[in-house]
Amino acid sequence: MSVYPNIRAGQRITAGLLTSMLPIEAYKRSTLTRTATTVTADDPDLQLALEGGAVYFVEFFVHYQAPAAELIKTTWNVPADAVGLRSAWGAASGVATADPSGDGRWGVHAFATTCTYGTRNSASQTMLVETGQIETTSAGTVAFQWAQNTSGLSGVQVCSGSYGRAKRIA
Repeated sequence: MSVYPNIRAGQRITAGLLTSMLPIEAYKRSTLTRTATTVTADDPDLQLALEGGAVYFVEFFVHYQAPAAELIKTTWNVPADAVGLRSAWGAASGVATADPSGDGRWGVHAFATTCTYGTRNSASQTMLVETGQIETTSAGTVAFQWAQNTSGLSGVQVCSGSYGRAKRIA
């Protein structure tokens, strides 16, 4: 079993050691709307700086609003040499009702694989969760990327209160 950080008996407790035990977190304070674009781009708030030569458990918990005609699609931007996979949970792309009756998407995907999510309706927030394990060789950033699935002028929003977190595990 891997333990990070590895603390030995008699080891000096320093601020750096204690800080290395904390997760890296990002919080979205204001809602962002994207219109007329189907190209996923980094969310300016949901980005986490990762150290090189490390393994992280990463999660993004995202509140969003999307018209049924546009929907939301996501990918992750990771350091070029990073390896791992991400899991996706949320409303299935065919869901466009306040009562999805259990229709969901869940699966394991490559970081760059597009995941498209459904919606409750364009005026109500819903949520998606994506988690993954990232192993890095060099330092870099993991960023939650998103766009409209179908271009439109109503706009898709990633809402305030969304967050990302990375915990180094090795």
